[in-house]
Amino acid sequence: MALVRQADRTIAYVADADRHALHTVDIDGRSLLATTPLAGAPSQLVVLADGRVAVSLRDSNRAALLEPAPAPEEKLAPLCEAPTPSEPTGLFVTPNEATMFVASGWGRTLTAFVVDTLDVRYAVPLPREPRAIYVEPSGRRAFVSHAIGDQISIVDLEDPLHVLRSVDLRRHNGETASRRTGQGFVLTALVGTNPERVTRLLAPMVSVDEDAGSISTETYGSRFLAAAPLVAVVDTTSESLLGRDLSVLGGLDDVGGPEKACTLPRTAALVGDRLLLGCLGVDAVLELDARARDPMHFERRRFRVPAGPMGVAAEPGRERAVVWSQFAAAVSVLDLHEGASTKPVVEVVVSKDLPPGLTAVEARGRILFHATNDPRISGDGRACASCHIDGREDGITWQTPEGRHQTIMLAGRMNEGAPFGWRGETTTLRHHVGRTMKRLAGRGVFSGADFADLDALIAYLKVMPAPVRAEPNEARRALVTRGRELFDDPQQGCATCHPGGGTDRAAYDVARSPFRIPFDTPSLRFVGGTAPYFHDGRYATLGDLLRGVDGTMGHTGSLSQDGLRALEAYLEDL
Repeated sequence: MALVRQADRTIAYVADADRHALHTVDIDGRSLLATTPLAGAPSQLVVLADGRVAVSLRDSNRAALLEPAPAPEEKLAPLCEAPTPSEPTGLFVTPNEATMFVASGWGRTLTAFVVDTLDVRYAVPLPREPRAIYVEPSGRRAFVSHAIGDQISIVDLEDPLHVLRSVDLRRHNGETASRRTGQGFVLTALVGTNPERVTRLLAPMVSVDEDAGSISTETYGSRFLAAAPLVAVVDTTSESLLGRDLSVLGGLDDVGGPEKACTLPRTAALVGDRLLLGCLGVDAVLELDARARDPMHFERRRFRVPAGPMGVAAEPGRERAVVWSQFAAAVSVLDLHEGASTKPVVEVVVSKDLPPGLTAVEARGRILFHATNDPRISGDGRACASCHIDGREDGITWQTPEGRHQTIMLAGRMNEGAPFGWRGETTTLRHHVGRTMKRLAGRGVFSGADFADLDALIAYLKVMPAPVRAEPNEARRALVTRGRELFDDPQQGCATCHPGGGTDRAAYDVARSPFRIPFDTPSLRFVGGTAPYFHDGRYATLGDLLRGVDGTMGHTGSLSQDGLRALEAYLEDL
C-alpha cells in the first residue's frame, strides 16, 4: 500500500491480492474511487515521483508499471511489464528512480530492472524465500529479508559480481544453542539526522526454539513461546546484529498471553522514532519504540484493526497511518496523536463480496489458519501459519516426542490423500489436524461450532495457493526432461514410491534404524523449495539427498554427475 497527495486529498493505492486489483481510495472522503484490474495478484507496490505505480504480480511472475489517469476516479493504465523469476514478492525503487529491484520468493533471486523500460540489468541468486528489500541511499548495498532462514542477505551493488554476504540473526539468549529465526516479511530503515547514511535496519520476525516443548510424550507445546516475537536490529556499518545476547520475550506472561503476541509480522512503517508493526493472527498494529535494541520489548500502544493487516503506510506530517486488511477487504485510518483512541477513526470496505475462488467456509478457514490467539489450536500462541509459512514450511527440524521431524509443505499437496504425518499415523485430515492441536497443547474441538471451524480449516488447507513457477528456458527444459527419464527409469526406482512425483501412500524404514521405524512417503510436489531434506532434515540440499540415500531410497549411486544434476532439476520442477 502507498499514499499520495492529489490536490487537497490523500489517496491510498491498495494492492488487493485476493481480487487481482489495485484500489484507489480517498482517505479524506472515506470512499473507494476506482478499482484497476491487474494481470495477477499484487504483492507490493511503489509510487514514483511522477505518479507512476510499480507493482509486483506474485502469481503471474511479472513486474508492471501503471500510469494514473488525470482524475483518481479513473482506472490506472498499463504502461509496460516484464517477466520475473518465480513469485515476485519484494519491490524497491532506488531514490534516483533509475533501478527497480524485485525479490522473487520461490525463484530465490534479486533482479534489477531499468525503471523506465523494465529491461533487466542483472540478477543475483539468493537464499530461499526472500521477501522485503531495502537499498541504502548511497546505492552501494541492497538488504533482503527472508521469510524462512536465519539471515538478512546483503548484495554488493558496486561489485560487478554482486557479491552476496549475510547477517546472522540468531539470538543466543544466554543458552548454549542459538535460537532460529523466521517470518522475515518486513524490512525498514531507521533514518537519523543524516538521511544519506542509514545505520540501522529493523527486521520484525520471530525467534524460534526448535527444541522447545518436548515436555511429555503427548505434547510439544508449553507455557513458553516456541516462536517468540522480536525486532532484529542490524548495524549496517558492521553488518552485524545488535543485541545478539538480549533475551527474547519467551514466556506467555512476557507478552500478555498468546492473544497479544505478534508472531506473524507482515507489514511495518516508521513514524519518526516509532515503528508501526502490522500483525496477522492478532489483527493489530503495534506502536513500538524504534530506538530500542529490540523494539518489541517497548510497546507503547496497539491499535485494533480488521482481519488480516497486510499493509501500513504513515502519512508525513499528519500523525495518522493507513492500514490495509486483506481478509476483511478494508482500509482503516489510525490517529497517531498522543492519547488518541486506539480504534480506527475511519474504515472503508472496498468489497463486501467474497474473494474470487474462496467460499465463505474457506475464507473462515484462512482466518483460522493464521490465528495466533485461538486456544483450541495451541497453548503457546502458535498458529498453523507459524510453522507453515504461506502454507509452506519453516525450514526447521523440530524436536518432537518421536525425535526430530522437519516441517512438511502443505500448499499444493493436501489433495493427494492419506495417510498424514511423518509416521503415516492418521488416515484423515480431520484426525491429523485434531491430533496436532492436542500436541501443541491446544484445547481441541468438542462442540458443533468447533467442528464447523475445523471443517473450515481443512477446507482452506485444500485450496491454499501453491507457488506458480516461471517458465524455464530451453536448456532448462531439456535438463528437466532428462531428469524425468531418469526418475521414471526402474533402475533408479524413484517412481516406485513416488509415482508421477507424488506418493504411493505407504511407509518404509528408510532410516534403517535399529528400531525399524517406518516413515510415510511424502509427496515430492514443490520439493525443490523445501530444504532441508529427509524426515530429520539431515540433508541440506537435494544434491546431498540424492547422493546420501542410495540403496535406502532408490538407486542413484550409479548416476554420473550430469545425471544427478538432471534428476535434481526434475525434482526442482515438480
